[in-house]
Amino acid sequence: MTNVTATSAAKDVERSGSDSGSDTGPKSEPSNKFTRYMEPYFQVHTRGSTWGGEIRAGCVLFMTSAYILFLNPIILSGQTSGFNTGMPGDDVALATAVSTGCATAVMGLVANYPWVVSVQLGTNTYFVTQVLGLNTPCGAHSHFYGSDTDCTGQPCSCSVNAQGEQVVNEKMDPTNIACYNTTNQCLGTAVSYEKALAATFIEGLVFLALCFLGIRRWLIKCFPKSVLMAGAAGIGVFIAFVGVKDMGMIVGAPYPTLLSLNLGVPYLPGGWGAPGYDSKVSFNSCRMYMAGPPYSVVCPWLSVGGLIFTAILLCWNINGAFIMGIFFTMFISWMKFPEKLSTGNGLVPDKVAYAPKFTATAGSLDFAWGDQTGKLIEAFITFLYLDFIGSCITFVAMGEMCGILDEKGNMPRSNMAFIADGFGTTLGGLLGSSALTTYVESASAVREGGRTGITALVCSLFFFAACFLSPLFSTIPAIATGPILALVGVLIFMPAILEINWHDITDAIPAFLTILGMPFTHNIAYGIIGGLMAHVIIKFFTYQLFDCQRNWPGAALYRSWATLDVTKAMFCRMPGWNVDIPPEGRPEDPWYYDPSLEALVRKRFFPDYDENYKRRPSSPGMDLPAPGKEGLPPVGGATPAPTAPDDSAHPPRHQEPHVIEHGGGW
Repeated sequence: MTNVTATSAAKDVERSGSDSGSDTGPKSEPSNKFTRYMEPYFQVHTRGSTWGGEIRAGCVLFMTSAYILFLNPIILSGQTSGFNTGMPGDDVALATAVSTGCATAVMGLVANYPWVVSVQLGTNTYFVTQVLGLNTPCGAHSHFYGSDTDCTGQPCSCSVNAQGEQVVNEKMDPTNIACYNTTNQCLGTAVSYEKALAATFIEGLVFLALCFLGIRRWLIKCFPKSVLMAGAAGIGVFIAFVGVKDMGMIVGAPYPTLLSLNLGVPYLPGGWGAPGYDSKVSFNSCRMYMAGPPYSVVCPWLSVGGLIFTAILLCWNINGAFIMGIFFTMFISWMKFPEKLSTGNGLVPDKVAYAPKFTATAGSLDFAWGDQTGKLIEAFITFLYLDFIGSCITFVAMGEMCGILDEKGNMPRSNMAFIADGFGTTLGGLLGSSALTTYVESASAVREGGRTGITALVCSLFFFAACFLSPLFSTIPAIATGPILALVGVLIFMPAILEINWHDITDAIPAFLTILGMPFTHNIAYGIIGGLMAHVIIKFFTYQLFDCQRNWPGAALYRSWATLDVTKAMFCRMPGWNVDIPPEGRPEDPWYYDPSLEALVRKRFFPDYDENYKRRPSSPGMDLPAPGKEGLPPVGGATPAPTAPDDSAHPPRHQEPHVIEHGGGW
């Protein structure tokens, strides 16, 4: 019993140290009565953190994720699409703040992790463009659109006349002076947002059921480790891509380039503005751009300055590097654009606080789907797998970064963390937002020193305050948070990429496709789905997907052909450069296929050997000097001929060639 206890204690001590040998255990006893009282639950000191570090990390976590307070209302209200979905922007902003604050508080209190749970980007765009379906004549929450500016944006409705034709009521009603006989179209959404919110609400409930019933744990085991680790690395690439894009460093470009660096040349299609529109935005620009995304300041050179400033602080391991970097860029941009935000030429908020109130979206769920049931079930399934896969891979990325994953990819208290996701989605659908998930931006808090749920609680308090102070918090420009996301991507990518077995090409191909798919599809789940499909196909046709395949016809032939290491298969032997030349070599050896090359090699390196590479009896043995960089002499040239080295210095033919350490060559 004593030996078992000692062994267990030794393992605990071993696990408490990091790779660098630093102790990650408690540095000292909690300093006051309050922290000692809270220690058994939050384990701040046990996890090697401090209360000051947790609070600072919570501030950074909010600043790197506060953009959703500004972005989600623009997306769900339809402003980015130039269409009114019927969802008031103020309602969406309030629903985003409340659901994010509550879900993040659950993450901190129940799971005790320093992560934020907020609206999933990509899902909200899918919610608007694919589920609601824009530009539908006489659709739900219809409004007038067209050249008649007196009616554009005004609500409208349609009715069916005796002939079964749809008639816009406002066009026919003489009492409606503004819109009587208007030429505008009455357009709405194919599916009302109330029905789409009901599908989101149900998805959250099913997500919670998967957690409580233990099905989630079984499903996550179906993911191969290589794809999970590639998903974590892909998140690093994805979030870095988002950060660099927010900085204005990369822009859309015309076909076939599609994407390019913003190097000072104004771009036309695919960037800010409509196709064919010259936005006059370039790397040297520093201006407010309100004609389209990002609906804020565009100042790439200032954002690059913030990136350099933050990177230097990060390399010096300065506490608060991220929050300093955000303030550095934000304050300079505020000084550059000191006018009011409503003018379109400044960043200063028009008001600091307001009294929040729901007017339409809260509790407006509609379960009477009728003939739209099939489409909404499809939307529900899509919401579920996007939410589930995105959460799984985010947890793996965060767990790998924090060093809390075991050899099977499991993470302690992961079920509690998933409950926070499901709860947030359920509450978001109830109040008026699309699905919520754990943010990869949480890595910024981990790097800042956040290790416990205190960080999440601090962040949640900021989101609750944003219910009243959203005009202030929503003015943090993307050029200030973009550099942080770019650097966080590096921190996520580094540990995950080393866990992939790149020497096995059947693991390398799915892993690479997973990493590649995330920034290209701009969605975590789509990248994982592509990697999983590639994994299943490749493993099936290489007899590795199921255990029973080992005895299938052709399996033995595959194993005999597949034993070659792909890195060795691409190795190019350069005699005298990266391999020694064996004196007992024969013309059939791969590097002697060229007779003229063989003659040069024999004359330069083996002058005392005959054509069969046998030492002439009259030639004394000497050490062979390293080949010089002056190149081989011409055939017949007058060059002192060094003798060959002793045969024992070279490997036998059946062994791998010895790699030369020095840098000599021809």
